[in-house]
Amino acid sequence: MQELSASLNLNALHLPDLPSWWPLAWGWWISLAVVLLLTLLILCLAIWKRKRLAPKKTALRLLTQSNGYQTPSAAMELLRQVALCYYPRDYIAPLTGHEWYAFLDNQLGQSRFVPNVTLWQQALYQKTPITHPEQLISDCQLWINEALPPKKRSLRNLGKH
Repeated sequence: MQELSASLNLNALHLPDLPSWWPLAWGWWISLAVVLLLTLLILCLAIWKRKRLAPKKTALRLLTQSNGYQTPSAAMELLRQVALCYYPRDYIAPLTGHEWYAFLDNQLGQSRFVPNVTLWQQALYQKTPITHPEQLISDCQLWINEALPPKKRSLRNLGKH
């Protein structure tokens, strides 16, 4: 038998190279592109949401940061400023008095401001402070938490009133 193999003069076996990862198949490139696009989309949405909620978070921080010494007039001023961040200026700016309180109640979906008009007027325009402003300030805090950011439907309904 050895004589036969020696007479054939065969070369040694050459094994092929192991398959490589590169170049990747088309399916892998498509999967990679989809993952990158989804990551970019999620990142953009997170940045958009953070920017959209920034005025609300800032207003809540300013409202709670005062260590219990917040006047109703300062809270109402802050409420108007944060409303101007989310609603059209030409709609919010002319609202005063009962119209302003009705707008706040309408956006909140509860009657918190209109029933307390006399308390608000007293707190905002009299020199002597009211005895318990906590309820008015907590109403402002509730409005910021619940009514902001506004729903698209409520923004569309602004022009109809």
